[in-house]
Amino acid sequence: MKLTILPSEKGDCILIEGGGVAILADGGMPASYQKSVRPFLGAWAAAGKPLDLVYVSHVDQDHIGGVLRLMEDLVAWRVHNFKVANGRASRAPDYPEPPAIKRIWHNSFKALVPENSGPIATMLASRANALSSMANPSALKLAAAYRNIAASIPEAIKVSRRIAADQLNIPLNEEFGGKLAMVRGPDTITLKRNSRMAIKLLGPFEKDLAILREYWNAWLKDAENSKSVASLKKWLGDNAGPIGTAAVSLSIDDEIGHRNNVTEPNLASLMLLLEETYHGRVKRLVLTGDGHHEDVLAGLKHHGLLADGGGLHVDILKMPHHGSEHNMDRTFAKRITADHYVFCANGEHDNPDLRILEVLLDSRLGNGSDMSANAEAGRPFTIWLNCSTAFMGDEIAAKIAERKDPKELRKARAHLAKVEAMLDEASRASNGHLTVRLLDDAPLILEV
Repeated sequence: MKLTILPSEKGDCILIEGGGVAILADGGMPASYQKSVRPFLGAWAAAGKPLDLVYVSHVDQDHIGGVLRLMEDLVAWRVHNFKVANGRASRAPDYPEPPAIKRIWHNSFKALVPENSGPIATMLASRANALSSMANPSALKLAAAYRNIAASIPEAIKVSRRIAADQLNIPLNEEFGGKLAMVRGPDTITLKRNSRMAIKLLGPFEKDLAILREYWNAWLKDAENSKSVASLKKWLGDNAGPIGTAAVSLSIDDEIGHRNNVTEPNLASLMLLLEETYHGRVKRLVLTGDGHHEDVLAGLKHHGLLADGGGLHVDILKMPHHGSEHNMDRTFAKRITADHYVFCANGEHDNPDLRILEVLLDSRLGNGSDMSANAEAGRPFTIWLNCSTAFMGDEIAAKIAERKDPKELRKARAHLAKVEAMLDEASRASNGHLTVRLLDDAPLILEV
């Protein structure tokens, strides 16, 4: 199993290869897609390789934004190729052609609220504004999360339009009968005949999507005079038919893991367990999206991999929600251990959170009750982070060159400096048990 961990700003973007299949897990932010993901996928396509699955964990912009840009790139190239094939003059797009996409898994807005045709509301922005007036740091982070969702809903709807049968014609949730992707049973999914890669859904469960559906419907009913509605309606009108030929001071354990500080879309993240059988050994990767630790545990228990009070060791764990303090706690760090922990974060919103790093390090390098009881907890392990202060320095310089204010990037870089210092100290004190891998100027490659 091989992971290419791509730069994605504050979001997620990972290419997984194994068992004869290739899976793109989320697309990161639009800007990082253009700068880093687009050329990588172009080279992938030039080598004659398709993507067997594009998996969108949920609708936040830092996960779906890059996926929308990928769809738009496919549209532009399809138009160009159509013209050329029919003897018409056409200038090729100034970026490489993306790979073919065989299927998408995505719990779309349309599928969640098919009966509700009302306008999209400004409820999320209003909620964000109310939270922003509070001094509590958790409320401020939650406000930022709601603003992010408000920005991403139009992108999610556009993705649904682009993959429709009369445009790109990419099958949506085909393995789930075209319905919502959720845990319905213990079924294992394979994307190719004789593939050694098996996929099990860890979440969401039906109850999570029911909560999210109520949330969207309330949003739809509350909408009045939203500029984003008018803009989205115009876009949908312009793209209605087939593709044309033209176009506070508490202990750490009191502070982390609070479910009520996680947004509804995050709680409904599509989470996967990938299992590749290789030379008689099963290698496991857990993809958590922005889900909550309670739901990861529930999914593993559903598939018979986690006993009450027991633990599980996996090869790779993609850390929930960029290492946010709201999405995991000390118990989770002790019960689910891994040889490789992957963080997708660039310091924005103080992610990865230093308290999460502390409980994670305690679970592997600590003493007494802080240490995981898993037999594998004493093994060497690696922490991967798809960013670094050096990489952020280049990003800041680029922003200055564009005459844009790098204030937020500098703030994020300052947090990353604390993360790097903490990990460096832990690594030096670990007697070789902890290795730290940070992004430099190329994607990180993780092979197990």
